Amino acid sequence: MLIDLETIRQQAGEGWRSIERQSNPLERLAALKKYLRLETRRLQLRHRYGISGSKIVAARSLIVDLMIQGLARLAVGESRGEAEGRYAIIALGGYGRQELAPQSDIDVMFLHRGKGTAEGAARLSEALLYSLWDTGFTVGHSCRSMSECLEMARGDSTSRNALLDARLLWGSDELFRELARRMEAEIAGGRRTPVLEDLEAERASRHGKFGEVACLQEPDVKESAGGLRDFHSMLWAARVAHGYSNLAEMVSAGLMPEPDARAIGVAYDFILRVRNDLHFFTGRRADLLTLDLQSRVAPNLGYAGTPALRDSEIFMREYYVHARRMQRCSALYFDRAVAQRGRSGWLGRMREAAALRGHPARGETPEPANAHEPVDVAGLMRAYQEGAADGRSLDLAWLEDLRGRMPVINRRFRTSAEVAAAFMDLLRHCGQAGAVLRQMYETGFLGRYLPEFGRITCLVQHDLYHRYTIDEHILLAIESLDALIQSTGRNLERYRQIYRDVLDPATLHLGLLMHDIGKGLGEGHTEKGIVIAGRVCARLGLPHGPTADIAWLVRMHVVMAQTSQRRDLSDQRVIEGFAAQVGTLDHLNMLTLLTYGDLHGVGPGVWNEWKDALLWELHLKTRAVLEPAIDEAGGAGRMVEVLVEQLSGNSGGEEVRTHLALLPDDYARYTSSDDILEHLRLAQTLRKQAAGLSYRFNAQARCTDLHLCARNRRGLFAAVAGTLTAQGINILSVQLHTRADGIAIESFKVRDSDGEPITERSRWEELEREIKRTLGGETDLAAAVARRLRAQVPRRRRGQVAPLPTRITWDNRSSARSTILEIRTGDRLGLAYKIASTLAGLDLDIAFAKVATEKHRALDIFYITDAAGERLADEAIPPVEAAVRLALNDRSSAQEGIK
Repeated sequence: MLIDLETIRQQAGEGWRSIERQSNPLERLAALKKYLRLETRRLQLRHRYGISGSKIVAARSLIVDLMIQGLARLAVGESRGEAEGRYAIIALGGYGRQELAPQSDIDVMFLHRGKGTAEGAARLSEALLYSLWDTGFTVGHSCRSMSECLEMARGDSTSRNALLDARLLWGSDELFRELARRMEAEIAGGRRTPVLEDLEAERASRHGKFGEVACLQEPDVKESAGGLRDFHSMLWAARVAHGYSNLAEMVSAGLMPEPDARAIGVAYDFILRVRNDLHFFTGRRADLLTLDLQSRVAPNLGYAGTPALRDSEIFMREYYVHARRMQRCSALYFDRAVAQRGRSGWLGRMREAAALRGHPARGETPEPANAHEPVDVAGLMRAYQEGAADGRSLDLAWLEDLRGRMPVINRRFRTSAEVAAAFMDLLRHCGQAGAVLRQMYETGFLGRYLPEFGRITCLVQHDLYHRYTIDEHILLAIESLDALIQSTGRNLERYRQIYRDVLDPATLHLGLLMHDIGKGLGEGHTEKGIVIAGRVCARLGLPHGPTADIAWLVRMHVVMAQTSQRRDLSDQRVIEGFAAQVGTLDHLNMLTLLTYGDLHGVGPGVWNEWKDALLWELHLKTRAVLEPAIDEAGGAGRMVEVLVEQLSGNSGGEEVRTHLALLPDDYARYTSSDDILEHLRLAQTLRKQAAGLSYRFNAQARCTDLHLCARNRRGLFAAVAGTLTAQGINILSVQLHTRADGIAIESFKVRDSDGEPITERSRWEELEREIKRTLGGETDLAAAVARRLRAQVPRRRRGQVAPLPTRITWDNRSSARSTILEIRTGDRLGLAYKIASTLAGLDLDIAFAKVATEKHRALDIFYITDAAGERLADEAIPPVEAAVRLALNDRSSAQEGIK
C-alpha cells in the first residue's frame, strides 16, 4: 500500500463533484463529513501498513487543501475569478509546512488588499469556517491586510514563525508573493538579529517548560527537547540567517553535510510516525507520550517484546535514539545559524578555552578531519581529562566529526592502563566530572568505553517515580554534584564540605555512574549491578579498596534514602543499625552525597526541604556514632541552650527550656527555630482552648505548612486527617511529636484538591472551627468524609499504566518500642484518614508517622503500639493488615512478610 498524492487528488475530485451536486446545505454537510471519514480511514490503514510519517502528514494536508479549495469555490460561486484576484487563503504553521497530523488544528489566514476588501474577506472566511467547524476541525483563523500581517509579525514571535511556513491554498498568487517578499525584506532590513534572539529565547523557554533533555520518561513528541519543534526551530533559524528553508537547500549550500541531513530526516520522520499513531489511536490531538500510551503505540508500530524487555521498552529505546539525534543535530545547526548575529548563542554560553592537545576548544572553528587519518583516541581521553581539570569543553562540531570514528575504541583501548588512569583522573575533578561525562555520553564515547553503560543508554524506567531514562538519570545525578560544588548558597555549605572531605572523589563518581547499572536485567538490579560494577573496576585495573567501596555504594544506594524517609530517626536502634552498615566516616560522606545526587536526578521537585532535613539528620546522627569526638553540636544540652538564647527574646527562656525538655533530643536539633517558636505559642493557647492551629505558605515546596497542638488522645491524628479530608485538603506529609506532658504536636504539609497551596484566611478559619468541632464530638466525621469522597470526581492520572497496587510491609524488629507499618499505594483523598481511623478503631496508638506523596504515589509509615503501649505480637499483625486492606478497598490478604 503506497501514498500516491495524485491518486488522492483524483479520488477527492470525484468526492467533491458529488458534494457540489448537493443543493441542500444539510445534505452537503453530511456528504462532506462522509468524505472526510473515508479519507481519514484510508490514511489510517496506510499508516498501519507502515507508510512513513512524512507521507501521511503530507497526504492529510492535501486532503484538507482540497476541502478548503472546494469550499472556497462554493463560497464565491460565479464571482470566482474576481475573488481569486482579491483574496488569498494561506495555510500557516504545520499546515503550511504540509505536515498536518491526523488530529491537528488547521491554521489559516484570509489575506486581503486593504479596507476596501476587508468585508469580502470576512464573508469568505465565515462561509468556510462554519463548514470546517461543522465537520469537526479546530481552526485557528484570521483576516488581515498586508500591513496588518507585517505589524503582527513584528510584535508576536509565534505569528511570525507561523508566517515563515506560509503556503498559498487558494486565491491571488500575486498577493501571496508580495507578502513573502515583504516578510523577507522585513527580516533582512535590520531585524535578523532580534528575530534570531527571539528564536533562541523561545527554544530555551520551551525546553524549560516541556523538558531540556530528550530522554524524558514521558516526552512531548512535539515540544520536548529532541521533539519536532527542535527541527522547526533549526529551520526557522537557517531561514532567517541564511535564507534556506529546508535540508536540501542547506546541503546544497554547504551548510550541512549529507549524512547529517539524512540522519535528521530519518529521526524527524520516525517522530512524525509516532505522533501520527498517537493521533489515530486516541482520536484527539495527543502529543504527550505517556506510559500508558507507550504500551499501546509500541505494538501498533510493530514492536514485539523479548524475555528481557517489554515491547514498549524496545520502542522507547528507539524513540530516544532518534530524539537524541534530533536534539544534538538540531542544536548544532541552530547554534551555527544563531551565531550569524555576531555571538555564538548556545555555544557561546559554554566556557571558551584554548585548544586541548590539538583538539579544538568550544568556540573555535575546527579543521575538517581527513577520514583516512588515524585517530589518536588515547589522546582524546587525555583531552577529556585536561578539560575536566580546568573546565574546558571540546567543540561540538569537532566531536560530531569524531563520532563516525568511534569503532576504533575497541577492547585494546578499553583495557589500556594509560587510558584508565586518565579516565579515573577526570573523575577526580569535583565540579567538572558530570559535564565531561555528559560530553562523552553525547558523542557515544562513554558507551563505547564502558559498554555496560552503553547497555542502559536510552532505557526507559516504567515507574511513576523516575522522570528520565536510566542513563539520563545517572548523568543528572552526577551533574547535581557539579552544581553543588559551583553553588554559593549557605544552605548547601554542609554538603559542599563533606564533598571536599571525600578521600577519593573518583570512587564516589564511579559509584554514582554504576549505581543503577543493573537495571533492565530483571529483578534484583542491585545485586546484578554489584557484579557489573566489579567487572568494570577489574577492567580499569582498580585496586581492591576502591573496588570494594564502589560495590558497597551500589549495594547501599537506596538504603540511606529509605532509612531517612521511612524510619523514626529518634530511635537510637535505627541510627546504630545504620551506622553499623556504614562503618566509616568516608563511607558516610560518599553515601550521603550519592543519595543527594540520586534524589536530584529523579526529576524536578523530588528533592525538597523535607528530604533534605531527614537526610542531614541521619548523616549527623550516624556521624556522632562513628566519630563521637567530632559531633559539632556539642551535645543535646548545648543545642538546647543555643535555642533558648535564640528564642528567649520572643518567649521566656525557661518556657523554651521546659518545652524542649519535654520532647526528644532530635526535636531541638532538627526543627527550625521558627517552627519551635510556633509550636510553643500554640501549646500555650491550650490553656484556653482544645486545639491551637496556624498555617504558613511554603514557597519552596509549593504547599501550605499547617501546625496543630492538642491534648493527645487515641485517634487524634485520625480526627485531624479526617477533618482535612472532609474539607477537600490533601496531606502531602506529616510529622508527629508528643511532649511528655501529653501535648501532641502535628505538622502537616498540605495542598487543596487542585494541587495548589491554600492561602485564604477564611478557609483556615473554617478549618479551625471544624477541627475543634470534631475534637469536641460535635461532628459525624465518618459521614462528612464519606460525603466528600462521593463528591470527589475521579480523574485519570497522567501516564498511569494501571492502578497502583497496595503493598504492606511490617517490621517488628527495627524499633524497640513500636511495630512499623509501611504502606505503599496510589495516593487518594482521605488515604491517611482511612489508615489512621482503622488503626484507632483497633485500639492501636500511632506513636510516630511519616506520610509522603510523590507523583500520585503514597508512602505512609506508622509506628504503632497496642493498648498497653507495647509492640504488636506477630500473631496480631495479620488481622490488622486485613482491616487496613479492607479500608483501602484492597481485598488481597497476601502479606509480604514480617522482617
